[in-house]
Amino acid sequence: MRKTLFLLLMLIGPAKAKSIDWIITDFPPYYMISDDLEGTGREELEGTGRDELVINLLHEHLPDYSEKKIFFPASRAIKALSDKRKTYCMLSLYKTRERQRFMHFSDNYATIGLSPTLAISNKTLAALNKQQLETVSLKQFIEKNNLVLGVVMQRSYGSVLDDIIKSLPKEQVLTRPGQDALESLTNMLIKNRVDAVIGYPSEHHYIHKLTHTRAQLSQLLLDDIAPLAYGYVGCTKNDNGKQIISMINETIPELTNSQAFKSIMVKWLPCYLETKLDKLLKGKVSS
Repeated sequence: MRKTLFLLLMLIGPAKAKSIDWIITDFPPYYMISDDLEGTGREELEGTGRDELVINLLHEHLPDYSEKKIFFPASRAIKALSDKRKTYCMLSLYKTRERQRFMHFSDNYATIGLSPTLAISNKTLAALNKQQLETVSLKQFIEKNNLVLGVVMQRSYGSVLDDIIKSLPKEQVLTRPGQDALESLTNMLIKNRVDAVIGYPSEHHYIHKLTHTRAQLSQLLLDDIAPLAYGYVGCTKNDNGKQIISMINETIPELTNSQAFKSIMVKWLPCYLETKLDKLLKGKVSS
């Protein structure tokens, strides 16, 4: 009997461990890729990025799944998610019609934050008679003032802003590919090679700290979009990805109603914007 049981166990084999392969990419401060930090000025900013903390928090509610973080350049991340031979998942994704063709998405948001803003030099701000955090219409602001807008290549800012950016004259949009693209665009902004750069408030704040006193920059809000941006979990559209999303759907409501989640969401925001997000989150995240 014992010999029969042993042979049966050998045939069944060990239970396959469940794991989620998370794509992380070069978008600080959501992901703080620590390689080659020494000598770049990033040492004091090194730590765990906002979205990495959310992944860690999510796995506290998913004891049956281990996690593995895999780095992809931003330009390759979405393509990797579309390859059904392998299952990847990624956080903070816009749920667009195009992406739903090759990804399973969570039903509810897994990250929430302030919508994209424009970084602009204080000198340009004064010349255009604008104030910090004033609201503008993106298309009208860029075209009317004959400005050049800096945009990270192959990045979605949501369908509304994506369409507006596509509608701008080509000579008024400068796209930048590769790692640290937003940092590169911000350096161009400081050197007056572009007039405004689109990104998220926490990204602008991170890069402002990275450049120290060299950057005299402000942010403008955009009235084209709602003040809050919602990010979803997306997984490769195969059976394994569907199973992972199903488990995440059960977990997210508890996650996003926790104080730990709220604390992570305000990470890397300047105080004046942290207060703004706090007010917007009231009623969405319980204490």
